[in-house]
Amino acid sequence: MQGHPLISIETWFERFVDGFRTRAGEKKLFLDRKVRHIKRVRAHVQEIGKECEWSRNMALAMDVAALLHDVGRFPQLVERKTYDDTLGYNHAEEGARLLAQADVLSVLPDSLRDRILCAISFHNCAILPGGLEPDSRLILDVLRDADKLDAVRNNLRYLSPDAPHNTVLKSGLLWDAQHVSPLVLELCFKRQLIPFNQIRWSNDFILFLCCWVYDLHFPYSFKQLRESGHFASLLERLPNNADLMPIKRQLASDLDWMAAQNRS
Repeated sequence: MQGHPLISIETWFERFVDGFRTRAGEKKLFLDRKVRHIKRVRAHVQEIGKECEWSRNMALAMDVAALLHDVGRFPQLVERKTYDDTLGYNHAEEGARLLAQADVLSVLPDSLRDRILCAISFHNCAILPGGLEPDSRLILDVLRDADKLDAVRNNLRYLSPDAPHNTVLKSGLLWDAQHVSPLVLELCFKRQLIPFNQIRWSNDFILFLCCWVYDLHFPYSFKQLRESGHFASLLERLPNNADLMPIKRQLASDLDWMAAQNRS
């Protein structure tokens, strides 16, 4: 649509990414992978939108938040050569700051711009701040659901000790066929999210991903996680030992129940 604000935002995003692509060097593979991730997150957001009655402006805000949510990853990757947010550069906060300085969202009403920046700032938080304005929280919940769905898919491709480019599980985590941290197991049984700083073993990381099922919000999200087979694949990567079999049954049963309860 001629003159639609989304056109100028998409154009800015493409030019922004191209600026990093020209100097990414051997990191270009990761940069292109991040662009594909953003496209899939955007598609998930649009699918969630099909089951919700959003206004035109809210639908636009959701789409823009999905498109721009990871802009902080590109300077993080090319300039800092890492995806680790614990090394002094939080890609979500820095992305929101970068967008505010670039003024790319000036084509939108102030209220939408503020809500989008809020969602981008907090989309990677383990614990969300209280007191968020309702529409800001809605955009954030949609974005986090969509981001989690694709993150599960992406991590499945590299959940192997000899997988190439496995940056997550080479960041101080240990591969072990049987071990699981007691606290991680306890949190799973309590249906709580697992803090990343409590993860030590590969099985801990798999359970960390599995427990995202307790932080989804929309019928599409539960349906997609179940019908894609990605959740079942995560559970298959856990050993069938006495410690983990009960939690595998709980997680599978919980997803089935939540998917049934949240039919759109």
